Amino acid sequence: MTILHIQRRQFLRGGMALAGATLLPPLAFADTTLDRIKSSGTVSVGIANEKPYGFVDTDGKLKGAVPDIIFAALAPHGLKEMKAEILEFNALIPGINANRFDIVGAGMYIRPARCEAIAFTNPVTRAGYGFAALKGNPKNLHSLADAAKSDALVGTQNGSAQVEELSKAGIPSERVVLFSNATEALAGMKAGRVDVIYFPGLELGDLLKTANDAAVERVDPFTQVIGADGVPEYGYGALGLRKGDTDLKAVLDDEIAKMLASGKLLEIISAYGYGKDELPLPTDTAEKLCKA
Repeated sequence: MTILHIQRRQFLRGGMALAGATLLPPLAFADTTLDRIKSSGTVSVGIANEKPYGFVDTDGKLKGAVPDIIFAALAPHGLKEMKAEILEFNALIPGINANRFDIVGAGMYIRPARCEAIAFTNPVTRAGYGFAALKGNPKNLHSLADAAKSDALVGTQNGSAQVEELSKAGIPSERVVLFSNATEALAGMKAGRVDVIYFPGLELGDLLKTANDAAVERVDPFTQVIGADGVPEYGYGALGLRKGDTDLKAVLDDEIAKMLASGKLLEIISAYGYGKDELPLPTDTAEKLCKA
């Protein structure tokens, strides 16, 4: 993968002519996003700069499980370079619909409300959730049900699927504190603003590994939310697209299915701490999950 050009809130499609300059005819863009990716060899990916999903490393390269999947899926179709557009997580859907980038590559989960605004590929990962608490887990919380029955304040990420999960579990909004990312949530918990923080398990693991702070811990055991069908509810991560990019979705879905069948998908995500349990099933489709 090539070194990437990083853009922060600067993805402009046009420009202003300098005084006295010769005006050139407007650029002719390909008919679709997929056509443009094929012809230019580049794609712009929206990320929230979060590990292990999609982030810009200290060497200036775009890394993460989701960008790596995008690159592997589109390389057979001419992709040579990816550009990163960094936004806050809750700005990603408005951003792609405003044409600031081409694909949401931030590990965004398929949720029915999001499906009304954007299209999703079939999932590329599935993951459970967890709590982190101060050492010793002072409130003795091991599930969302425990938190709902207590007076605990729970921190999570603004605009994330966890917000809906907390509400469904019966935790009132006045006891939910929203942060822009997991790092800020951890700092908020250490400052006493919340009692626990609630995030996808993989993200929590990476967060605590990076923090390397003996004052905080991953809550273990943690009971996953059980759905109406009697099995644990998971978050299914997928690539987000504009609804009009049906040809791009078809290509990505086809390549994702091939990678899932061949073992390539597991090879890609395992580099970021995922295991076989984090692979979706072939029957886990965006169409079904958008109706869940």
